[in-house]
Amino acid sequence: MQFANTVKLTIQGVYSLSPYFWADSYLKKRELAFQEGNEQQIWRTRRLLLSERYIVYWLFAAIAFFILTPVLPGWFAIPLLLRALGILNKELGVILFGTCKITEGTMVAASGRVIVLGLVNYLTAMFLFASSYALICSFENIPLYTQLALPVWALIQAMNVQFTLAAAFPPANLLTWFVCLFHSGFCFMFGTIVISMFVSLLNIQPINN
Repeated sequence: MQFANTVKLTIQGVYSLSPYFWADSYLKKRELAFQEGNEQQIWRTRRLLLSERYIVYWLFAAIAFFILTPVLPGWFAIPLLLRALGILNKELGVILFGTCKITEGTMVAASGRVIVLGLVNYLTAMFLFASSYALICSFENIPLYTQLALPVWALIQAMNVQFTLAAAFPPANLLTWFVCLFHSGFCFMFGTIVISMFVSLLNIQPINN
């Protein structure tokens, strides 16, 4: 249990580095300033809306970053990979400890909303990794027809890892291997999380003969 607490504190520490954490903390203080009722529900709704917008806007931003990769510097891959790590960290906090979410507790209430937002995060990560591949990675045997104005080869690589856990093109250096392994680990962990959320939605009952 002590090790589990260490993991929990680590997840919460990483989560506290997110700008969303501080914005939600402010809204949480305003919510708790009121007694249970309409005013408190208004602030709770604002927190839920902030959560949804933060996730969806990051998807749009990730797509925009991918489109802009031809003009972005290589160091820009660092915040993109950190965002991917933040997505995985938050989802682990939600599933393992019931933290890093608006309704904190030990029980995870998986709903259609939660699963949809989780899948949006998964799609966001795909574009984050695609941009990272284009900015700092090198691969072998990339077909010429994928080397267009936009790095289509990077998106193909990201999609292949995202949906099959296998690389489309062999890495050409250690840095690329590291990013590919991080991407595969992200997809494996996130897939386990999504499966856990789906299972929690099931209402399994014995068949009455």
